[in-house]
Amino acid sequence: MVQTNYMQVMAEAAQPRNPLFRAGDVPILFQHLPDLIALSEKLLTAFEYHASQLWRMFCPAQVGPIFRNLEDDLVVFLRYAMHYQNNIKSIRRACNNVLVLKIEQETLSQKDTHRLGIADYLIAPFQRVPRYCLLIKDLLKHTERCDPNYKDLDIALKLLTGLVTAMDYVQETHRIKSTF
Repeated sequence: MVQTNYMQVMAEAAQPRNPLFRAGDVPILFQHLPDLIALSEKLLTAFEYHASQLWRMFCPAQVGPIFRNLEDDLVVFLRYAMHYQNNIKSIRRACNNVLVLKIEQETLSQKDTHRLGIADYLIAPFQRVPRYCLLIKDLLKHTERCDPNYKDLDIALKLLTGLVTAMDYVQETHRIKSTF
């Protein structure tokens, strides 16, 4: 949704022949979008693969190993948090551009966007990792400690909880710097 409704339109509008949008703002807004999309596709593919191997039944036992196997890819969330906090002023300026506001109006009127604007989409990666943690916590509640999958779920939860902590630290560090 972000790539189609915002990034591509803004990149086109930033072309030198008649720029409606500052070309330098496109990477500031969307630098990590390709990596976030790639991670989402990897997660989806992994879940679909495991579901197909288990005859169309989703098996919670695979959740822990899936997240553990994508540990290196999950770092994109931390990079996104650091980039977002370091460029918050540019992001706000870009989001108040006349073109962005026009795109926003058009996007908000579409049913498939669930009435979400660019600010909602830009904050979504911060919300994704805690949701993964909630999923795994719920799976752990329904998994016996003696279950062989419990350990993988527990390790995945620790990995994701550490990522949330690091993302929170980046945000908090930026807030402290901003007050001085």
